[in-house]
Amino acid sequence: MKRKLISLHERIKQDWKYLTLLAYFIVAILTTMLHFFRKGQEGVLLDGYLSTLAGIVATLVVTTFSFVFVALQLASVQFSPRIIRSFFEYDHFSRFFLWSFLACVGYLMGLQYFGFSDASLIYPKFGIVGAFYLILLVFPLFIHHVVDNINASSITQNIAKRTIKEIGQLYEVADLKFEKPNTILIINKESGYLDSIQYKGLCRLIPENNISKVSVKPHVGSFVPEGMPLVEVIYAADEREFYEQKKTQIANQFIISKFRSYEQDIPFGIRQLVDIAIKAISPAVNDPTTALNCIDYLGNIIKKAALSNSISKDAEILQKRNIYIREFNFEQLVDLAFDQIYHWGKEDYIIVRHLIKTISFIIPFVHDSQRLYVLFAQVEDMELSFLKENYEELIKKEENVCPFKRAEHRNSLRDYLADYYEIAIEQINKTGLADLKLKSIKKSYERNRAFVLRHRE
Repeated sequence: MKRKLISLHERIKQDWKYLTLLAYFIVAILTTMLHFFRKGQEGVLLDGYLSTLAGIVATLVVTTFSFVFVALQLASVQFSPRIIRSFFEYDHFSRFFLWSFLACVGYLMGLQYFGFSDASLIYPKFGIVGAFYLILLVFPLFIHHVVDNINASSITQNIAKRTIKEIGQLYEVADLKFEKPNTILIINKESGYLDSIQYKGLCRLIPENNISKVSVKPHVGSFVPEGMPLVEVIYAADEREFYEQKKTQIANQFIISKFRSYEQDIPFGIRQLVDIAIKAISPAVNDPTTALNCIDYLGNIIKKAALSNSISKDAEILQKRNIYIREFNFEQLVDLAFDQIYHWGKEDYIIVRHLIKTISFIIPFVHDSQRLYVLFAQVEDMELSFLKENYEELIKKEENVCPFKRAEHRNSLRDYLADYYEIAIEQINKTGLADLKLKSIKKSYERNRAFVLRHRE
């Protein structure tokens, strides 16, 4: 029901004619009810009340659009100056907001000028109800609409939709169909991000004794184009008809939105922290403290992920019904959290040092050898081998890979790297040396720690 209401709301917003008719219909009903229950005293003029309302409505529209144009100007600097033109040209709700507020001011002032402000008449009541409708309902909706529309996801989605619409009008588009033997594909009907999956709904639809293999193709948070398969069902012969009948109902359990959300989408929170950190260490912003703060919280998230099962609780329940959900694994989360920050901050020893410190903080919480490999690989990929060599000999080489020219910076990194090796060796001992790969890593780390400490300057 909630999705249907949101869909209806979005459809109405896309056409100013529907918006105008709906507003007139609501205001007319409320005015009629007010006039029926409270007709008003004849001879009492509402000029003062109408003037006050006209002033409030005029002030709201002027103030609101002042802020809107400032926000659009900032958005145009960040994205493109051409988005300002599309804000009014293609946005029916913004045009409705402006012209309805101006029409309301004109109507309220016209009542006074032509002498229709008597309390016993229905005309001033229509203006009063209309003004309150605009102030209490349309105005908050417009603020939400503007905040939503200047978001990067909304801007890109609107541009893509208009372009795709033009392609469809100008060209013949082939109807691509995915077909596999003994397989039913449930196709996505609307492009957008997979916001969430209604696991309980899937449990209700698919019986416990299900034999067919049901595989969800995209993971939560991924972009799913229109026409892409959402679910692949490799059906048993006697269950084909059941899945053919339930295709629409199963598709409705996948919530497609123009935005990603925190619900079920763990990488989304990581992505936001990484974006903040990357922007903070850029030369334009130059705010390394914010970047370090983001790295700290990323470490906390990865620590929590390291202590968690690889399969979510809902996915485990669904697997018992032969339904398989695609989820992110620990390695993908670690790469997402640290790779880009290192890439853009590898010439800042503070950033590199803090990444090593954060991974060192996570290691004692990890008791699974496969997850330890992931964290070890993250440090090895930082290309810090120059810290194990003598700097005087290093600079004589043709390819000097050391980005840190000051000895105190190199020594600081060596200290943190030595601590990392010590913590890693200790955790390997706790995990056990039955794993030959871990045993080999331990020996390597013992040598590396000795090299790092030996070459302090």
